[in-house]
Amino acid sequence: MPDYINYINGDWEKASKSKIPLNDAGFLLGDGLFETMRFDNRKLFRPDKHLERMHASLNVIHIHLESSDSEILSLLANIIQKNELESGLLRLMVTRGNVEGPPWQYIGPASIYINIRPFSPEPVLPVKVVYYCDKEYPIIRYTPAIKSLNYIGNMLAKKDAEKDDAFEPVFYNGDGFITECAIRNIFFIKDKQLLTPSIKLGVLPGVMRDTIISIAKEINLTIKETNISIDSINEMDEAFISSTGIGLLPCFWDGWQSDFTITSKLKKHLDRFINITI
Repeated sequence: MPDYINYINGDWEKASKSKIPLNDAGFLLGDGLFETMRFDNRKLFRPDKHLERMHASLNVIHIHLESSDSEILSLLANIIQKNELESGLLRLMVTRGNVEGPPWQYIGPASIYINIRPFSPEPVLPVKVVYYCDKEYPIIRYTPAIKSLNYIGNMLAKKDAEKDDAFEPVFYNGDGFITECAIRNIFFIKDKQLLTPSIKLGVLPGVMRDTIISIAKEINLTIKETNISIDSINEMDEAFISSTGIGLLPCFWDGWQSDFTITSKLKKHLDRFINITI
């Protein structure tokens, strides 16, 4: 992999030379959050939505960020320019800043880190998912949901999904309601209705999720953000997962299959929307 240039809280450093301060709360305590943002032809995809969600999340965990949106957007544009990468993903991380401790006294201010990478190759479609109860994993759910730097439960589930020969795990909660994937959102189609778990369950309101819901409305699909029982999945007509990085991918699970007619239509509209947006 090329030695990409990262932004390390005020410094530009190549990945092989990057040094993370060991007293930073994000890396010492997992105290921070992140946004994964896509760019195509060097243009960011819906950065306003990402920054809006980032600020809402920072308010939830009481982190004050001194940098303005224009300053952050300038950093994001600079990292794309410095790396001469046409399309890919940026990971913007905000932490509470440096700490002294124990007992972990914050001395701040909030820190910003940005790294960059190209898109991963699109997998063979449809992709397989596997369903896990989230009580089996150390997952913290905030309401409203945030992209916390604490992803240990999600990553453990990803590892287990790999062992089960699946592309992505899908969680359901203790009440038997489907929530989200380890790093993605999930949708179902039943009787020409688009169903997706309610954010009241602590589901992350993904930017791509929001985009897909908007597109579905434009093509006259009925959308329901609702509680979806794990016991109902085999009654679904279609299913797909979504994220900033992958867009939309049709999915299946053992014992269930689909022709993905409406999913394919949605994917075409989404791909066209991304191309128009850039």
